[in-house]
Amino acid sequence: MTDAVTTVVSIKPTALLRQLLRHKLAAIGLVIIVVLALLTALAPVLAPYDPHAQDLYNVLSGPSPAHWLGTDNVGRDLLSRFLYGGQVSLLVGVCTIMVAAVIGIVLGLVAGYLGGAIDAAVMRITDAFMCIPPLIFVLIIAAALGPGIHNVAVAIVLFGWTGFTRIVRGQVLLVRELPFIEAARAAGASPIRIMLKHILPNTLAPLLVTVSLSIGGAILLESAVSFLGIGVQPPTASWGKELRTGLNYLELAPLYSIVPGLLITLAVIACNFIGDGLRDALDPRLRGDNR
Repeated sequence: MTDAVTTVVSIKPTALLRQLLRHKLAAIGLVIIVVLALLTALAPVLAPYDPHAQDLYNVLSGPSPAHWLGTDNVGRDLLSRFLYGGQVSLLVGVCTIMVAAVIGIVLGLVAGYLGGAIDAAVMRITDAFMCIPPLIFVLIIAAALGPGIHNVAVAIVLFGWTGFTRIVRGQVLLVRELPFIEAARAAGASPIRIMLKHILPNTLAPLLVTVSLSIGGAILLESAVSFLGIGVQPPTASWGKELRTGLNYLELAPLYSIVPGLLITLAVIACNFIGDGLRDALDPRLRGDNR
């Protein structure tokens, strides 16, 4: 049986990329993210030293040919620490939001399409989660499960799905009664097929924007939790943890805290720039506004 309908929205990756590259801020954000991702992914090749190797005779030294950004409080090379630390911060930001997005999409599709008691139950649970500020929620879960990056990642996922659920559910409510959905039902399509093939593609525009913005938020949240000491545990490096430790030696080694702070800022701003570009590229009313 052939499909009786086609979806309303069609997003071609190549066309979307061209739109992003025409958007000045989005292009800058893409360059920043690609550079940061490459630097952290190639850390085993680019890092001049083992990030855990200590040199107690060369503590808190300034930039030099041997150590471009200096050394930390136990003589570890800061450049190596920052490169490896980016792996933690970026991976947590991307992976947790991807998992949270999948959970949120499934719940939003089911709640919006089926409606009734299921919709009411899902949305009340969502509202309950969203009443708690993100940082407080992550701190509570991390404190209950114990310190560690895996527990922080679980906490971010447990909170992160709520925004995706609300967005998808709202889009489903707008789409589910449209004529092409009625035609799909009349053609005998199953609810799962209707949700995945006909409704889900029409939620992608706001979802892509939300994913980009949420990744920046997750990076910032992981950095904040690590800054407070319940995220990454020694000797593993992360930008938030290095920023916190470096504050104790700000006068002796300012780059110890300034560089990870700049890296966190660049990553979050880049995600926001990409989200801004995605919004403009996916909204026909804004495509001519390349800021």
